[in-house]
Amino acid sequence: MKPKNKPDKKVRMIEIRGIGGLLKLAFIGICLLAGFGIFPGVALMYLWNSLLSANAIMPAIGLVQGLLLYGIFVMIYFLRNKPKFSISCGSFSELSDDELEKIIMNAKLDAEKRMSMSSFDICKAKLDEIEKQRKEEQQQEDKEKKEV
Repeated sequence: MKPKNKPDKKVRMIEIRGIGGLLKLAFIGICLLAGFGIFPGVALMYLWNSLLSANAIMPAIGLVQGLLLYGIFVMIYFLRNKPKFSISCGSFSELSDDELEKIIMNAKLDAEKRMSMSSFDICKAKLDEIEKQRKEEQQQEDKEKKEV
């Protein structure tokens, strides 16, 4: 339960206002790129060169090839460990004429309902419902008074 005297603390996100905000955004972007992109590529490059090229099994690779190797590892990770992530190279099955007609009819009915019920009609319907509830409550109170 929150104390009544203390206001809610607002969560402040990164504010981009003016040149200072753009500089913050650029700094954050560069840090993310370096931390999640370039550093693992450099680490894989050194690992490849120290393990495979030192033993003359494979040729030495540079920074670009290290980044590409990291990209391959990232793609393998997403393809193997994320069931929600999928790549589809085929075409989608087409809807039958009956299914398409049903969708179009539902869309037309929804549009007609929206057009027929303007905001005034909606407010009037809500007021009528409230008035009906008040009448029912009044009738119940009258019955209770008669019973007593």
